[in-house]
Amino acid sequence: MKPDARVSVGTVSVWHFRAAAGVFAVLALAEIVGQALRGVEGAGPAGWLLLLAAAAWLVGLVWRERVGVGRAWLCLGWVVLMSLCAMILAERSGILFGRMEFTGREIVSAGGVPLSVPLLWWLMVGGGYLVVESLWGEWRVGLSAFTALVTVQMALMILPFAGHLRDYWRWPAEAPGGGYFGVPWMVLAAWFTLALGLALGLVIFGDNWSSAEARTRRQAWAPAAVLMTLTMICLGAHLAAGLWLAAAFTAANAVLFGAMVVWYLRDRRTAA
Repeated sequence: MKPDARVSVGTVSVWHFRAAAGVFAVLALAEIVGQALRGVEGAGPAGWLLLLAAAAWLVGLVWRERVGVGRAWLCLGWVVLMSLCAMILAERSGILFGRMEFTGREIVSAGGVPLSVPLLWWLMVGGGYLVVESLWGEWRVGLSAFTALVTVQMALMILPFAGHLRDYWRWPAEAPGGGYFGVPWMVLAAWFTLALGLALGLVIFGDNWSSAEARTRRQAWAPAAVLMTLTMICLGAHLAAGLWLAAAFTAANAVLFGAMVVWYLRDRRTAA
């Protein structure tokens, strides 16, 4: 018998999945329309936070299918809390990420860190993990390392968007020798380190407990589509602002996630 390849998260929760996808699609459209009308500000800080919250909900439902409700919450909590603590340390003492500051332009924060930041980490690490897992099979360390690399690639598109264009955060004391749109180059190494630790935590708290059948299901087109949508929003902003280097990195993400969406959907139809 072929494994169930549906993207739903179970018969009871299929409506949750559709609702989350619908809310995310509406908010993404609002963000895109906002960028067209208002420029890089888009739908504003509240719209950006709601968009990320809907995306996190959607990715969380896929994790729920893989590992169950309790462990899905454990995985979410692991990524959100650890990334939040890392950002608080960076803001207060400069540990790992250097002394960064949050501008207060976002409306909801925890410990001085905008709520959108740990949500972004969940999307990048939790969603990215689901996207790349089939490339590595059972080699979970390799999967974690590749997830961290993909997360760094996403950082190259998110840092200019959220920091340089929307001014949600900044590194005011940039190290001599330049950086990447105001971001010290050392931040990328720190980004990889944190992403690797978070991904290994997902192996321990979540994936080691999922069945072999769950790991073979082609559900990852949903996280890939979420990351693809965020990529297109960032790409539009970078092109409008003339940030050509950031646009090039973002376009590479669009190719990666677009190819994943097509591959997973074709595989799903074949399995059906």
